[in-house]
Amino acid sequence: MAALAAVSALAAFAPRAAAEDLRTKQEIVFGEIAAHAVGDAPFDIAAKATSGLPVTLSVVAGPAVLDGKNLRLTGEPGLVIIRASQAGNAAFQAARDAERAFAVRPRPSAPSFRSQPAGANVGVGEPLLLAVEVAGEPEPALQWRRDGDPILGANAARLSVAMAGFADSGSYDVIASNASGEARSAPARVVVGKHRQTISFQGATIAVAGQPVQLSASASSGLPVEYQVVSGVAFLNGDMLTSQGGPVEVQATQRGNATFEAAPPVTQTFLFNPPPASQRSP
Repeated sequence: MAALAAVSALAAFAPRAAAEDLRTKQEIVFGEIAAHAVGDAPFDIAAKATSGLPVTLSVVAGPAVLDGKNLRLTGEPGLVIIRASQAGNAAFQAARDAERAFAVRPRPSAPSFRSQPAGANVGVGEPLLLAVEVAGEPEPALQWRRDGDPILGANAARLSVAMAGFADSGSYDVIASNASGEARSAPARVVVGKHRQTISFQGATIAVAGQPVQLSASASSGLPVEYQVVSGVAFLNGDMLTSQGGPVEVQATQRGNATFEAAPPVTQTFLFNPPPASQRSP
């Protein structure tokens, strides 16, 4: 009995549960809003509550202004977000806010080139990259051409060839088009040729008369180098040079191949001095 009395006393001091909201629930019906262009005329926003109570509209963000249900675009592109609210009354609970967003596109315009393709001079097997920048609304479709002929699949702002061949030489341009018109870029000349190469000599240029000297020259291409004596008295056997004395001028050449141009010839002068007295024959 004592425990029951204590429970009853505590219950008397406990706060009463909040009264249940018996008002009718309501929802906001708010359809999607289609995209618009900056120059479009004002239009009404259609949103309603299932209760039939009036809905309040507001611009959450974006280039637009509301006058009641009438929305006016301010002339700038961007994303507009509209909120619909209904606070309820004695008979209906407040509705959950509903938001809709739509894009405001720039004013339609014909294509124009912000940057033109630049010509290129590359070696066979090297990468080739051409690029343009194009403006227009809606976004223009692009078509690259070589010597006036469309290039299959070349429809992006960048044209890339991983390993250029001789057939890739030519005059390139781009046709840009949309519903408002068409534009053609300036032509860009592309030349695909053989790689250039150079020759360099290494090693000492002072030698002893009568003793062979091994010539050491290399081509940047890695192709073999050939030698010939262009002045002085000497004997050349492959890359071994022998002279009985005096200056000897040797020329190194590399003829090139299907990939590399012939290298510019390079000469090197070797001075063959008499041997030291201790090495001379009696």
